[in-house]
Amino acid sequence: MKADEPDTDIPLTLRKLVKRVEELELENRQLKKENERLKKRIEELERNKKRYVAPHSRETTKEDPKPSGRRAGEGTFSYKQNPKDEDVTAVIAVDFPNICPKCQTPLLLESYKMDYAFITELPKIKPQITQYNVPMVSCPNCGKEVRGEHPDLCLNQRGATRHQLGPRLHAAIQYVQHHLNLSGRKAQDALENLLGIQVTQGAISQAKLRVTKLGTPLRAAYDDIRTEIQQSDVVHQDDTGWRINGTQAWLQVASSKNAVFFQVRTSHTAKELLEMLGDNFQGILVTDRFSTYNHSSFKGIKQQKCLYHIVRNAEEAEVLQEGKVGQGKQYAARVAEVCRDALELHRAFRSEEISLKSYQQLGRHYSNRMNSLLTRAPLISKENERLRTGLFKQHERGHLLRFLEHPSIPPTNNAAERDLRSGVIGRKVSQCSKTQEGADGYAIFKSVIETAKRQGQNPLERLTYLQIRAQFK
Repeated sequence: MKADEPDTDIPLTLRKLVKRVEELELENRQLKKENERLKKRIEELERNKKRYVAPHSRETTKEDPKPSGRRAGEGTFSYKQNPKDEDVTAVIAVDFPNICPKCQTPLLLESYKMDYAFITELPKIKPQITQYNVPMVSCPNCGKEVRGEHPDLCLNQRGATRHQLGPRLHAAIQYVQHHLNLSGRKAQDALENLLGIQVTQGAISQAKLRVTKLGTPLRAAYDDIRTEIQQSDVVHQDDTGWRINGTQAWLQVASSKNAVFFQVRTSHTAKELLEMLGDNFQGILVTDRFSTYNHSSFKGIKQQKCLYHIVRNAEEAEVLQEGKVGQGKQYAARVAEVCRDALELHRAFRSEEISLKSYQQLGRHYSNRMNSLLTRAPLISKENERLRTGLFKQHERGHLLRFLEHPSIPPTNNAAERDLRSGVIGRKVSQCSKTQEGADGYAIFKSVIETAKRQGQNPLERLTYLQIRAQFK
């Protein structure tokens, strides 16, 4: 080409470059939008994970929620019954009306029939204070002071400790604090305004430490609950955050059919979790997917992982792959689908909708489906591969779908999470504990109260009985 000859290819090349730039700019804008959307979704997931909410709270309401109250045909229903004659403390006779208020017709007394109405009222309560006149004398021989004794009095109840609270009042204080979740200040206010009893927060705290120390009946009852847990066939275990004088700690729970055991520890390792189970635990441990349960110390313990946690993990992996090319999103959805089908199968069996034979046949089918999902070749998606490898380790050890072989095993850890709910409320109310002794006292009272409820006992009566034994031991 000569120097003075025009280049006819330059305009065509420029047009191609301009078009390519426009395509790249459009693609860049689309990628930015997708990036912003994914950032917001990740922030939302992280925020949901960190905030203090109920374990199964929902972001949106159900389209067709169940109505509140008792379901038709379920539970017991009865009208409020009239009080028993022996429970009626006063009877007031209402005057007979002489004339009809509408037409002024005189009414005959013998035509009346008797109707009844009742009002239950809180009586004005006055504290019961008993004075003991204790004789004192000095021995004329050795000069030792001799005091009279009474079974209701402590041997050293004199001087600054001459006025003490009774065992039922002590039990009531701990009941409103640890069962009704009132703070020390509100418990003090309730006692003063409802019962007319003035007691300091220091006296409440000191009494709690005194009756829960080693060798007391309450501590013995606490140890008996731990033994009951260690001998149970199925135990649920979970934990939540706690504080001891501002230091990070954990409120840990182990619950069975007949017992609930709490403890507060500043460490969250296999040692503390096995402390509740003992060295010879032979039952089934139902847990979440916390990594500590994979420790070698748990090697000889049969476990069942909570399927709701697995469904949640699969849904999170599914969300993280939204907008990506390929079929990675389908893998997490299939894992969640198998778990939901297995949960529905267990529910149907417990409701006696299917027989044991059908349960076992379908259980083997779901086990094979899960096995084919977890034993496949490594996946391209990092989220799916992380989910697959984590579940494969549990499935290989028999911890994933053990309940399909033994339907008496619960497939979820809801029992332990429900037992922790009152502890979460107590954490917000009391601001946790100042000392390890105070935390141990809280765990002891919570264990005794929740176990009494689990066994159909009155928690207040149970605490009163143990307080009386502690006073006269």
